Amino acid sequence: MLTKNDCHITTTSTSTTNGDHHQHYGAITTTTPTIPPNLEALQADRPGYGTATKTGSCMNLVNAMMGSGIMGLPLALRLCGLWVGLICSVAVAVLTGIAMQLLVLSGIRCGQYTMADLVRVSLLGSWGAHLVNFLMVFHTAGTAVSYYILLGDMLPELFNHYNITWLADRRVAVVAFGLTCTLPLCLPRSTAPLAKWSTLNVMLLPIVLICVFIRMPIYATTSPTLFEWGWPESSHHLFQGLAILGLSFGCSQNVFGVYLSQRDQRPSQFLLADISSVLVGYVINITFAVMGFLCFGVHVKANVLLNFPNDDLIINIVRLLLGIFMVLTIPMSIYPCRESLQKLLKYNIDGRIPTNTEHYATTAVIFAIVLLLGATVTELGKVFAVIGGFSTTALGKL
Repeated sequence: MLTKNDCHITTTSTSTTNGDHHQHYGAITTTTPTIPPNLEALQADRPGYGTATKTGSCMNLVNAMMGSGIMGLPLALRLCGLWVGLICSVAVAVLTGIAMQLLVLSGIRCGQYTMADLVRVSLLGSWGAHLVNFLMVFHTAGTAVSYYILLGDMLPELFNHYNITWLADRRVAVVAFGLTCTLPLCLPRSTAPLAKWSTLNVMLLPIVLICVFIRMPIYATTSPTLFEWGWPESSHHLFQGLAILGLSFGCSQNVFGVYLSQRDQRPSQFLLADISSVLVGYVINITFAVMGFLCFGVHVKANVLLNFPNDDLIINIVRLLLGIFMVLTIPMSIYPCRESLQKLLKYNIDGRIPTNTEHYATTAVIFAIVLLLGATVTELGKVFAVIGGFSTTALGKL
């Protein structure tokens, strides 16, 4: 059994708002090549046991920030109008970065390292914590479902075009990729082991942007002017677009998990990962959004790849890469969903750490429900509107 002394953890004392003192932990000064199960469980629950680098934390945050929302961003620009949408996207990105840092600072001050516990001690009490946990389960599970919907939109048609018939069925493709690729990444307790996969995932996105850029001249729309595209048609369209933007940049549910997994847990060091992730995510998101919008203008669909034909080889490479991207992003939604469900079930309250049985059981239940909905639901635009308009907005206000 590893102890804090085995990990060379330093502690400092801080004062809460009511004058009581509590302990919070600094950074682990030595790295652990392989995380034993007991250390991994502690790493997911409390500060002082992190093993991930700042780069790893940055990549995990970018991975959490991107997801299925990137596919809907061209639609967000159409709904908001190009210029208004770009202005709103900057505002959303800046607010995302500020919110992540404030969450961490508030958690350190209060000695609480989940959003629900932070709400409980500082704002709304126990009922507020239950509400936040419910919203987190709803939001993160819905986000994971949207990833599978996108996977089902892209890959079966791709496989059918190249005569890989056994994966041409939407439900078979979603279940196959879910069980073989996503489920193994959902089993660890901490996000630290995901850092290398997040890095690989983020590296796929520049290739996607280059491929789309190459094909832009063929599909670009030339009729309305950019000025005519610049403004929302109505306030209803504007708020629909803002909901998609909120989903595309929202990653508050992963902030504490990523912070606890980081080796150097000083706020200034997490801020570096915070700023870097927002910049990387914004550049990739908006580049893809503008290119997709300029290609199809007012005819852009909720999943912009559905605008492209099925026989374009380069676009099919994009579909495959984004399918892989979605598969490797889903665990970043499963982790906070599982944590919040375990809180609701009282598996990890008052310092208690869930047993292996509880951990794997909640993982299996969440994954099964998400996979079932992802394989059967097909309306991505409605999922965007519900998640972005309801749970993302509610969590953002809290």
